[in-house]
Amino acid sequence: MRGRTGKFISAVAALIVLPTAVLAEPLRVVGNIKVMEIAPLVLASEASGGQVEIALGGVANLWDLELASLTVAVSPGAKSAPPSTKLADLAGNAETQLLRVTLAHPDGRYLLTATEGLYRIVARRSRGIATEADLKGKRIGAYPGTSAAFYLHKALQRANLTEKDVTIVTLSPQASEDALIAGSIDAMSTWEPHSERALRKLGDEAVLIAPPQAYRELYSLHTTQAALDNPQKRAAIVAYVKNLLQACRAISADPSHAQSLIRPLNGYSADLMTQSWHYRFPCEVTPNLLDKFVEEEAWLAAQDGRAPRTRAQLARLIDTSVYDEARRALR
Repeated sequence: MRGRTGKFISAVAALIVLPTAVLAEPLRVVGNIKVMEIAPLVLASEASGGQVEIALGGVANLWDLELASLTVAVSPGAKSAPPSTKLADLAGNAETQLLRVTLAHPDGRYLLTATEGLYRIVARRSRGIATEADLKGKRIGAYPGTSAAFYLHKALQRANLTEKDVTIVTLSPQASEDALIAGSIDAMSTWEPHSERALRKLGDEAVLIAPPQAYRELYSLHTTQAALDNPQKRAAIVAYVKNLLQACRAISADPSHAQSLIRPLNGYSADLMTQSWHYRFPCEVTPNLLDKFVEEEAWLAAQDGRAPRTRAQLARLIDTSVYDEARRALR
């Protein structure tokens, strides 16, 4: 009988190096290398035979060499990162960031969701917090405009509350963790492993609020229409996505190898990563994705004080052709 190990060996064996178009330089894939959601992108890079490089960045780096202010704020060590001399070809980021950046760059394109992140709100028990409803009037650490802030929005919504019913303290994930431990905030909404570390440090004082259907982060792969219109670049992107689909299968069978690849990037211990590993790796076009874009666009527009884009405008941000082509090639 095949056990978990057998499944993992089969999945890894499938991660063959697939032929790519010959490019003058490796395909540049960027993402926040401190977040664990990037694991399948890194594993796919390993399988690409030197044709792909992974670097710190975000979806904004499809157009800009400089790191976005959000990337610098939420990525430890980003301020000291050497400047890039090359634009990204592909970018891993939560869907909220694609929506934000494409206001100025409507040629940005969503290709597929690599990772689904399941978020958690951590609060202090002594502040009278047990459920979402108890967050009313409390000070909550979160970074505005991020997927974690949208998770908080959805959690509050479940209790018939809005952001106006709480005080949101703008803090990076690490700063939120530190402030919660110090007691200067009552709760925090951010991504892993900061939630897990806060739970450990607070012990019995910690309250975990994790509504199962509130929201899941869609950590996705993005590119530009210009890249897709370039035949050589498109061929290289399709080849990388083939490896990415295989990487997701391998990680779903056993994440240990992928975890070992990203550990030098994020500096987290093996135990912390294992306990913080609240992810799925679907590598698919998320069902009802456009509905999710419409909802999140309305939330972002309200924060910005602007009119939301139309459903038709948002639909143009989604390109499933690379995903479809890669799937056909693997059959």
